[in-house]
Amino acid sequence: MIEQLEYEMSKYRWNILGLCEVRRKHFGETLTSDGLKLYHSGREDKHENGVGFIVHKDTADAVLGCRPISNRIIIVCLKTAPFNTTIIQAYAPTTDHEDEEVEDSNNEVQKTLNEMSKKDIIVVQSDWNAKIGEDAQEDWEGTCGQYCNQATHDRGLRLLEFAKYNDLKIMNTSTLE
Repeated sequence: MIEQLEYEMSKYRWNILGLCEVRRKHFGETLTSDGLKLYHSGREDKHENGVGFIVHKDTADAVLGCRPISNRIIIVCLKTAPFNTTIIQAYAPTTDHEDEEVEDSNNEVQKTLNEMSKKDIIVVQSDWNAKIGEDAQEDWEGTCGQYCNQATHDRGLRLLEFAKYNDLKIMNTSTLE
């Protein structure tokens, strides 16, 4: 799997890639055969869930730090100009998990976001396991774009509320303009 990610990063010239379902235990750092750095945060007891980043070797010197929050949230801070960039990588519970677990996960992402330096550029990226529907474009103008599913479900509504509250835009529903 790492080899495929290395190939894709090279092909598309990506410098950093956020990952979900890493399925590695604990927090760790690994150097790949191509010199890329894998940071991961997972459960302590088993190979389940997990989040991480792969950082290209040309970008590795810009990493100021990587901090695990849980097996569903990890952050990396990069030295960039004119401001540092902090990326929060999260992985929300799937639809077979209880609503309470989803709420706890969303609250943990919000708490992490609240603790970030307001001087940094902050990126929140995640597999929210949410569906945003066509109905949301009109009702949530400025929060999501036009490229949506047919209908918004409950977790999609929670994502819209989170994005609106934090003045964020759901980018996979939009084109870059």
